[in-house]
Amino acid sequence: MQTTHLPGRGLVVAVISSIGVRHDGAHDLVTDGLYLDLRRALRNPADDPAMRYRTGLDADVHAHVHATPGALEVILRTAVQLCALADETPVGRLVRLTVACQGGRHRSVAAAESVGRLAWKAWGGAYGVDIEHHYIDHPVLRSSTPA
Repeated sequence: MQTTHLPGRGLVVAVISSIGVRHDGAHDLVTDGLYLDLRRALRNPADDPAMRYRTGLDADVHAHVHATPGALEVILRTAVQLCALADETPVGRLVRLTVACQGGRHRSVAAAESVGRLAWKAWGGAYGVDIEHHYIDHPVLRSSTPA
């Protein structure tokens, strides 16, 4: 697992987890909170041989995910929902978001990073955000669609 920590002047209020739903145990990582499944919403960078073995932390993959029609709207809407949920959550309790895709290396990673940074900026750095990438270091999965 790899974690991005966006520090704040106060407590960490949000934990965002990227997962790959085709990995064993992935569904055990889904907790209370928001859930965003990107498998049908965004095109899969793993289908492009040039990006297949890269991750959503790489600039070209990140840009590819964001260039998918509707991606920015989904990311922005999710960040707004995360902030609204945090505003209604008692102090000291974490707000959680799980972002899912097929393998947990491309779409979910790029989107989780973007949502986390948007929320952190909206809070003006007053609160911390942790972004956990559970499957980023796992091998790329074989395609589930026929060739």
